[in-house]
Amino acid sequence: MSRIRKLTVWHAALLLPWVVAAVSLRRKFNDNSYLWHVRAGDTQIAEKAVLTADPFSFTMQGAPWRTQSWLAELLYSKIDAWTGLTGPRIMVTVLGAVLFVLLGIVAFRRSRSIPSVVVFLVASAIVTAGFLVPRPVIFSFPLMAALVVAVDDPRLRWVKPLILWVWASVHGSFVIGLAFLGLRAIGRGLGWKRLAELVMVGLPTLLTAHGLGVLDILLDFFGNRSALGRIAEWDRPDLLSLPMLPLFAAFLTLIWLGSRARIQPRDWWLMVPFLVLAVSANRAVPPAWIALSPILGRITLPFQFSGSGRGPLALGLAAVLFGLPLVLPFETVIDERRFPVEAEKHLQTENVFHDDGAGGWLIYSQWPERLVYIDDRAELYGERMGLFIDIRAVRTDWKEEFAAWGIEEALLKVDDPLVRLLEAEGWMRTYEDEYFVIFRAPT
Repeated sequence: MSRIRKLTVWHAALLLPWVVAAVSLRRKFNDNSYLWHVRAGDTQIAEKAVLTADPFSFTMQGAPWRTQSWLAELLYSKIDAWTGLTGPRIMVTVLGAVLFVLLGIVAFRRSRSIPSVVVFLVASAIVTAGFLVPRPVIFSFPLMAALVVAVDDPRLRWVKPLILWVWASVHGSFVIGLAFLGLRAIGRGLGWKRLAELVMVGLPTLLTAHGLGVLDILLDFFGNRSALGRIAEWDRPDLLSLPMLPLFAAFLTLIWLGSRARIQPRDWWLMVPFLVLAVSANRAVPPAWIALSPILGRITLPFQFSGSGRGPLALGLAAVLFGLPLVLPFETVIDERRFPVEAEKHLQTENVFHDDGAGGWLIYSQWPERLVYIDDRAELYGERMGLFIDIRAVRTDWKEEFAAWGIEEALLKVDDPLVRLLEAEGWMRTYEDEYFVIFRAPT
């Protein structure tokens, strides 16, 4: 009872980020990337080897391609076998909760103020909410936070190589973790001892199932920046949009602290590169925010709070925040605006033109009987990703591409510009619903 009396509403408010994480339980499933990752996991389990060539498309069939997320895909395969498309939403909720717990630890170590930790966690939840999706990048966020926690505690020194090995096995963004460790070491004076420690910590990233092939993955990624530039998540973030307002506020706060010499010289080595990273692409915002958390977590609120709202009231609020997301209706709903759940049943030919979202669904539902035209693997398709976008938007001629691949059927969104063009060329509608339409070439 004495411990309950010490609780305040600020302690209860620590559960606010949990509410954001638990929203994943209510979202319609709409992540096409997860779908092909599941089938990649199935294939690797069956073949007992990681993928090194494309097995899914007829446009890139057999082309060299290493799946950077092999360990996550093995997990996805098992989750799908056990729970279908319910499992990934539970997984995202759990990983999101772990992320916010770790960020809370980082902030509390620096501020020792529960209200300040609450504000930081709410800002973190706003920044990362849109990125809590079931594709493998979700693993990189708690892994980055775990690395930040581990570097602060000498007792956890042995954990860092394990974190980076797992990270290199689930997502190529492990290089951000290596950069964090390297910049932190430089800021503290990079002597031979720290350099040797960095080498020992980073070495496990070359000891995954791909071995040195992990370098090929990184080269493929950086070699296809033009294709990534056609994808919205690689656009530069709008700092004045609601999800990015905490990042904009962090910019202003750090500038103010720097002008007052309240940032230590060694912190500039971390702060400047990761601020640049944060504004480079939408997708780079969460890892940059987490890397900056040791600095942002020091910011304390400039005013005091009363001790009202203690005891049973705080406990009741905590119970509501924790329990409410769990008692909401739990449904397995697939976003039929994004995936051709019904339309795919009416496809009649082998090589079909479709978008990347439909490609992920067709890999999940019809592969290996059907190969796809394209999906969202920009590192594989490269310039072909831009060609697809231009054909769908009628910015380039479609006839040559269709003839090259023997395409006599097109699965399109009802509002795609290509719909009107195919109709004008005499293609016939063989199926149509509220979101998708199928066209067949004239006989």
